[in-house]
Amino acid sequence: MAPQPARPVAPSPTLTAFVQIIVCAGAVLLALAAVDVVRTPEPGWWLALTAVTILAGCFRVHFKSVSANIAVDDTFFISTALLFGPGPGTVTIATSCLLFSLQRRKRPSQIAFNTSALALSLYVGSWVFFRMAGVEPLAAGVAPIAPLVAPLIALTVLYFALNSVLTAIAVGLDTRQSPIDVWKKNFRWLWIGYLGSASLAFCLILLLQQRSIAAAAMILPLFAVFYLTLRATFGRLDDARRHLGDMDRLYLSTVETLAMAIDAKDDVTHSHVRRVQAYAVGLARALGVDDAQTVKAIEAAALLHDTGKLAVPEHILNKPGKLTAAEFERMKTHVDVGADILSLVDFPYPVVPIVRAHHENWDGSGYPRGLSGADIPIGARILSVVDCFDALTSDRPYRRRVTDAAAIEILLERRGRMYDPTVVDAFLRIYRDINVVGANEAGHHEVLQRITQSHHETLPPQERYDGLVDGKARAALLGFVSLSRVATGEGRLSDLLALGSRLVSDVTPGATGAWYLPTADRDRLVAVETFGPGAQALRGAAVVFGERLTGWVAAARQPIVDSAANLDLGPRTEIVDPPLQTCMSVPLMVGDTLMAVLSLYSSEVDAFDDDRGRLIQMVAPHLAAAVHATVTAAANGESRMRSDRAAALRLVATR
Repeated sequence: MAPQPARPVAPSPTLTAFVQIIVCAGAVLLALAAVDVVRTPEPGWWLALTAVTILAGCFRVHFKSVSANIAVDDTFFISTALLFGPGPGTVTIATSCLLFSLQRRKRPSQIAFNTSALALSLYVGSWVFFRMAGVEPLAAGVAPIAPLVAPLIALTVLYFALNSVLTAIAVGLDTRQSPIDVWKKNFRWLWIGYLGSASLAFCLILLLQQRSIAAAAMILPLFAVFYLTLRATFGRLDDARRHLGDMDRLYLSTVETLAMAIDAKDDVTHSHVRRVQAYAVGLARALGVDDAQTVKAIEAAALLHDTGKLAVPEHILNKPGKLTAAEFERMKTHVDVGADILSLVDFPYPVVPIVRAHHENWDGSGYPRGLSGADIPIGARILSVVDCFDALTSDRPYRRRVTDAAAIEILLERRGRMYDPTVVDAFLRIYRDINVVGANEAGHHEVLQRITQSHHETLPPQERYDGLVDGKARAALLGFVSLSRVATGEGRLSDLLALGSRLVSDVTPGATGAWYLPTADRDRLVAVETFGPGAQALRGAAVVFGERLTGWVAAARQPIVDSAANLDLGPRTEIVDPPLQTCMSVPLMVGDTLMAVLSLYSSEVDAFDDDRGRLIQMVAPHLAAAVHATVTAAANGESRMRSDRAAALRLVATR
């Protein structure tokens, strides 16, 4: 039974060196074995047994989940070594392995390693057998049975141990796993097959020594029973592992889906948890975290670390700008809430401690427990670094994403204070090598986008707003509806915006506002009309698509309510007396086309409460329709004017 190393993708220098050592050692032993073959008495019998061995190799059955080839040819390998010595046995097993590998179209490096490892294992085991037994190859004569039992056990143990351990080391180096874990997972139970092969080989040799070919032939049914038993046993094991793998994938995909649904509650972090998961697992491996349970815990915690945000109000969760002290205290509760929710799930690995500690700081200044240093679980230390990096390099309503270099500067500034220095250093070494592209799959993004958009849907039908507004505001709302209906194209856009400004002022008295329209190349927005107490300060303002609050609303097609005005206007907020404090920005959309962005500012804190915010969002489609109708009519009118002018010129030319 020859376990096969996994196919390396990018062999490490250590793996390359290890393979080269084994191949060189195997080559030396094969050379010695070839010399022994030349001296072998009765070569016809050896060749016949080799042919039977190769034929038996045709009955190999490969089980992927066990990473092994199950066959009865080990019986003939051991029989050849006992009958004719280490040399012929080694040549036989090397020949069989070479033919099998070529048939399976293995790579040259795999063929060389597999052949060398098997040759080395059988040669050493059979050499120890003859040294312990103190006998010549058994084909030369009859030897006492009792003294051969212990040497045969030693041969079997060495053959199994060397073959499985060498392969486990190669697989571990290739996949960056612990060789011990690889051995336990893939090779631990294969000793039964080796022991059965050795027992059958011993029985076969005893019958051959009695010169009873007929009696030896009677052992063939035992081979069949042995083969079928192994096939059934490992087949059931293979099925069980496949079922467990399917259930594990189903479980993980369910967790991922729920985690991303929670993630979608935060309007600006689509695919955030998937990227954090990729970074966290890659960083854990780079730090030498090879315990399978810990890695799985990190993988699950990366997906579920924001579960507690379900208990945080959306106006806090999605508030651009700095949170108040009270809001921050409420935000901090998401850590314990998330950990408490997850504690209801019987995870087989320590997920809850990682989630509960992922906002702890290296110097003890974090929350909720004030842990410090190594008292913070390694998974939480890893998660805090990668979570910060991904947040910094992702778009937010109040800022564009920063560059990787800028994010790294922040990590370095917090190194040793908030974050474990060793974790930061390792992340900076390997983050470029971690593939996070799959975390942004279009299908996932589309589904999550639908969840997010549901938070900002324009509320339909007027009857849903009965009792929401007073008589004055209701009259203003009717004015908005009329505005979209009477925009026939005879008026200018400036007249339309002026009328719209008066109607908006009736709904949000005391507010300063600006109508931002996209430029022809749609890379900037310009305030073409301003109104309210701070109108002079906003006149001529421009913003790049995607930047500040207005630019982000234009790019994301989503409103922002009760944000900090200075995040959009900067120093302009201080020009107004009293200074502008709060901002609300709404996209004016017709289908998928952005017509304008209406941004409102107030000197009051939390000026745009739920009712006012909902009212502005409700009338936004009417405003957009009016702007669209006016712009379209103006364009058509200009086209007609050009057509009439051309017709007049043609008429003059004919006269």
